[in-house]
Amino acid sequence: MKNIFKRSKLNPILRPDKKIPWESIKVYNPGVICDRGIWYMFYRAVGQDWVSKIGYAKSIDGENFEKEKHPVLEPETKIEKNGVEDPRVTKVGSRYYMTYTAYDGESARMCLATSFDLKIWEKQGEVLTDWDAERAHSFLVSWDEAQDNEVAKKEWNKAGGIFPKKIKGNFWMIFGDRNLWLANSPDAKNWGYIEKPLLRPRKGFFDSVHVEMGPPPMETEKGWLVLYHGVDEKRIYRLGVILLDKNNPEKILYRSDEAVFEPTEAYEMSGLVDILPGGFKKMEKLSEAELKKYIDKARDDKTMPSVVFCSGAILREDEICIFYGAGDDVVCTARAKISDLF
Repeated sequence: MKNIFKRSKLNPILRPDKKIPWESIKVYNPGVICDRGIWYMFYRAVGQDWVSKIGYAKSIDGENFEKEKHPVLEPETKIEKNGVEDPRVTKVGSRYYMTYTAYDGESARMCLATSFDLKIWEKQGEVLTDWDAERAHSFLVSWDEAQDNEVAKKEWNKAGGIFPKKIKGNFWMIFGDRNLWLANSPDAKNWGYIEKPLLRPRKGFFDSVHVEMGPPPMETEKGWLVLYHGVDEKRIYRLGVILLDKNNPEKILYRSDEAVFEPTEAYEMSGLVDILPGGFKKMEKLSEAELKKYIDKARDDKTMPSVVFCSGAILREDEICIFYGAGDDVVCTARAKISDLF
C-alpha cells in the first residue's frame, strides 16, 4: 500500500533562494489552501539567522508557485524568538485559521493566527495555555534532543490541524507529536484538550516510535480523512491514514496498517534534517562546505533520517493533493485518487 501518491514531475516545486536572506537555507513543511481557484501556500523558511519564518506563495495550478518577497509571519514574542514554524491552514466559515509552532529554544508551543484575506494575519497567542505534556502521557524519544529539557517535558505541544467545519457547535482540532490528541472550543479562542491520546505509536508498524499530526482533517462521504506521520526506529518519516466518524471525532473507524506514502527520492532521503545530532545549534555554526560534510557523515553513519513531512493537503472531488517538506530542505507535491486511498 506504500506510495499511493504520484509525485509531480516538477518536484521540488519550491526551493530556498540564496539571494533572499530569510529563506536562503531551507524551505519546507507548508500549509496549503485552495480558494476560488487559487492555491495559497504558507511555508516554513530558514535563512542566514537560522530563525524560522513563514513565507507566502500563490499558484493557479498547484505546482508553479510565485513567492512573495517578505514573510507573512515572523517572530515577535518571547516564545517565538527562535522561530515560527510548520503552519497548517484551515477555513471555517468566512475566516482562515493558521496554527503554527512558536519555538523559544527550549520548548515548542502551538499558536494560532487568523485572517479574512490570507494576507493580513492577526496572532491570537498560545492555543493550549493549560497543557501538561506529562499528564497527557507524552514521552521522549532518544533521537530528539530538542525535547530533552525540563521546560519541554512539561510544555511541549505543536502540530494542530483544525477541522474545516464545526461539529455539534464546536471547533475541533487534532494536534501533537509523540501521540495525537483532540481539543475543542466554542469560539476558537478558549480550547480544552482531551488528556487520553486519540492515537499512539504501534510496535511492529511503520509508526512504531512516534506519530505526528499531518494536514487539517478532510471531510469525505465516509468520514473525516486524516493523514498523519509515523516514524520508526530507523527514523523514517512516512504517511499513514485514519478515518474518523463524521459526528464524533473521538471515534476511529479505520487506521492503515501500512504507510500510504514514504520517502524514496534523493531529495527525500537526506538533507539538513532538524533532528540530526546537534540540530540548529550545530548547523548555524557551520559553513556551507562544512554543512555538506555534516550531511555526508550522517549518511555514511546511517543516522540520516528520511523525511516526507506533509502539513498541507487539498481534497478536490476524487483527488487528494498533498504538499510536503522533503528532507527538511525543499517543498514537493504529489497526488492520488481518493478511491485508491480508500
